[in-house]
Amino acid sequence: MSSIKIELRQEDVAKIKEICTSFDNEPQELINVLHKCQEHFGYLPAEVQEVISTEIGVPVAKVYGVVTFYSFFTMTPKGKHPISICMGTACYVRGAEKVLDEFKKDWDYRLDRPQRTANFRCQV
Repeated sequence: MSSIKIELRQEDVAKIKEICTSFDNEPQELINVLHKCQEHFGYLPAEVQEVISTEIGVPVAKVYGVVTFYSFFTMTPKGKHPISICMGTACYVRGAEKVLDEFKKDWDYRLDRPQRTANFRCQV
């Protein structure tokens, strides 16, 4: 699971339970529950997955499996403004590596980690 550890507040747990209840705590609604929780929290840390697992009666391993299988779910916080740099063959040939190097240098940026302000996140 994610190395990012969070402590859920009571109101966070209550919100997850509310979302699960809105789908009648049905195991077959797992993807819908995950979507709503990610919409609320911005991502799906292990702690959120554990509450979902308990509420809808699905093993946490299955919840984790669904989260990691579908690319639209994320276990790490995303920045408010995503930045993508193409490194495909056509982009690379036209100088994408130089763009990436400048981006990292100018922004003192570490890829796939949110900036300190959590406003930006770069994906390659």
